[in-house]
Amino acid sequence: MNRKVALCIDGQSLRDPSLIGLEGEALEAQDWLSVYSEGALARDSIGAAGEMDRVWVASADDVEPINLAAALKADRADLQVSLVAGERCGSLCSRARTARIDEVLDQSAFVRRYVEEKQRARDALGERPAAAALCGSAEDAPAGGPLHAREGGGGAGQAPGASMALDRPRSRRGFLMSVVSGSGGAGKSSVAVMAALSAARRGLRVLLLDYDLQFGDMAVMAGTEDILEVDTALAQPDRLQRFMERRVPVAVLSCPARLEAAETVVQGLPALLDRLAAAYDVIIANTGAAWADQHALLLERSSIALFLIDQRSSSLRACRHALELCGRCGIASVPFRFALNHCSKNAPFTAVEVSSMLQGVEVFELREGGIEVEECLSGGAAAELASSSNDFAVSVDCMMGVLLPGAEDDSLEVAPRESGGIFRRRGRHGGKKRGR
Repeated sequence: MNRKVALCIDGQSLRDPSLIGLEGEALEAQDWLSVYSEGALARDSIGAAGEMDRVWVASADDVEPINLAAALKADRADLQVSLVAGERCGSLCSRARTARIDEVLDQSAFVRRYVEEKQRARDALGERPAAAALCGSAEDAPAGGPLHAREGGGGAGQAPGASMALDRPRSRRGFLMSVVSGSGGAGKSSVAVMAALSAARRGLRVLLLDYDLQFGDMAVMAGTEDILEVDTALAQPDRLQRFMERRVPVAVLSCPARLEAAETVVQGLPALLDRLAAAYDVIIANTGAAWADQHALLLERSSIALFLIDQRSSSLRACRHALELCGRCGIASVPFRFALNHCSKNAPFTAVEVSSMLQGVEVFELREGGIEVEECLSGGAAAELASSSNDFAVSVDCMMGVLLPGAEDDSLEVAPRESGGIFRRRGRHGGKKRGR
């Protein structure tokens, strides 16, 4: 097997991987991983290895890790260089950005990446049946790692219903999409609940996480009483376990029952997300309008951050400010996707215009759905809206067909980019329905 991933680690941590959160792992025995303890050897080998495409720099015997990471990036600009630190801080992230290091990972994020790469290598060799959990069985994953999932049919880790769920790539497990915006009123809640229903109709096991900790209304929009408050989930692990074992189209983990519990929820978020990621294929997280520490914690663990912009020029400016904040906080390496809401024939902005203003990034267009969207969501009829031919519902569904990893949906087609990025759905609602 070609080794495309390298790990720079000092000799003591190599002998005792628990020091970096990989207890029980035989690092040098991994045929997908190249391990280096000396910086000079790492530079010589990685620089000459054209097939090597990423490196994690945790430590070394002869050089400071940030200096080694910077040197590796200078040697090969195409190399994905991740600096692994015990904890991320502003000064370290600032130094890393100056050195053009791609990202700074705390130990939890690093262990998650390690598990994902290990499983990807196994997938390539066909060592596991497709229905297995992402991390394999208990003896395969790093003990205590954040994605240490349990295995077994019929448990919380297996998707219900359609057989397509058994054949899906395991990379979908724990896919976290955070829906954010630079300001309030962009439609985050509406997009989040429709995105969750879109993922569920594809046979995936879905959790809708209401991370608007003070004013969240996901439970109302989803129209379900089968919910659990996030503060209760943290305080009562047994109730969380029973909640995760329920078989519902979309599980809803709602905002705290007590607003004053928001700070406690933020502190418990990393461990909670790790546990949820082991149980659900897809987690859609709605967020509040005011940016604070909880946004950074959530984004650091997100597979995708969907930035939502509406038709106000102030929304676009706020998006830019939020992106600048992410850069200053060292989380600019999160895969950002962008969507423009409330698109119509006479709307002030188009996706092409917004893309130009954001330096050419791809922007999805979400069509204006009219009063029907407000009526259905405020009345708890999100499922009815999702199964309708409403333009907003169709465009969110088509967007998710692109964003979800490994999504293959014969009912969807994406028009060529030069046609304006129009999404079309085939044959679901009796004829071809167009949406942007």
